Amino acid sequence: MPSPASGAQSQPNPASTTGDKPPPTSTGDKPTTPGKNADPFAPIVYVTMRDRQNGLWFCTGTLVASRKVVTAAHCLDPMFVSFKIIAPHSPIPTTVSASNPVVFGQPMDFEDVAKPDAGFLTLDSPIALDAYAALTDVVARVDAGEALEVAAVVRTAEKPQAPLEEAAHLPLSSTVEYGYLHGFGTPMFTKGGDSGAGLFLVENGVRTDKLVGIARQPEPARGIDHFTRVDADFLAWFKANAGP
Repeated sequence: MPSPASGAQSQPNPASTTGDKPPPTSTGDKPTTPGKNADPFAPIVYVTMRDRQNGLWFCTGTLVASRKVVTAAHCLDPMFVSFKIIAPHSPIPTTVSASNPVVFGQPMDFEDVAKPDAGFLTLDSPIALDAYAALTDVVARVDAGEALEVAAVVRTAEKPQAPLEEAAHLPLSSTVEYGYLHGFGTPMFTKGGDSGAGLFLVENGVRTDKLVGIARQPEPARGIDHFTRVDADFLAWFKANAGP
């Protein structure tokens, strides 16, 4: 099993990534439909973390409100002392600091796959979007055998601010049989650096903003990417802890 922060990809040589810049939004002057973002990647953010030795690490996250980013719990490990959120596809590309990491399923034990691996950060200033990702519980549908497709938005390379792309639409399954009691899985597709990335429901062949899972870790031996599912327990916990 991975160490607590092994899913958060380190930046071993800061100079090697200084040329990375957030990719520009690709929507130009397209009008925005009320309640829908002109750029479909708008809620997707880079999460960067500094440890006590000032080392830089990175994950991915999803804006579910103007000041709330959902990501993997191991990206919020106590070894990290500061956080920044970079929103390259928001209407005005934005970088803000974040604080108050809160983890679902305390106490933290990332090596115990029976426990969830999800949490959230609170931004120190809001990021305004026309729409945010919607936390969505599809557990009953998966357990009933419904064939659901999902897609994630991930980095094109294992670099802190590599351009984002929509991954292939893949079948969603439960991973409870493998001991992940809060788990969903897909065929493995990630390139690295995407711990905490959102997994979104696909409807009528189109990726929606319905967030159904949070990237946890790959398992090459089984060819699975593991995700912590958004379920009734997570929704109740988030409502109780995220505030208004």
